[in-house]
Amino acid sequence: MEDEPCPSRHVTACGDANISKVLVSLSDDRRKTCDEISTETSMSRTSVFRVLTNKLNKKKKFSKWVPHLLTDEQKKSRVNFSKNFLRRFQAEQNDFLGRITTGVFLGS
Repeated sequence: MEDEPCPSRHVTACGDANISKVLVSLSDDRRKTCDEISTETSMSRTSVFRVLTNKLNKKKKFSKWVPHLLTDEQKKSRVNFSKNFLRRFQAEQNDFLGRITTGVFLGS
């Protein structure tokens, strides 16, 4: 006994037209939630989330939708900063570490 093959449902939510809608909505404000984009585009929240994460490779970081992967330019920039910090540390030792701003406020 064998099952007959079932026709698979064609997924239209992640089609080019809907990807474009999400991109346009996101270009206005990267801080929009899936619910806000869903309301604007008349798509389900789940479909919006799938488009953002699977098709556009975005992640929500610090309330913004950002690219999941770094570009080659961003990678090169991070390597250059790291090499510069390492050179400065080797030359200045603890004096260099004492000058790094940590963002801690020691106000009055």
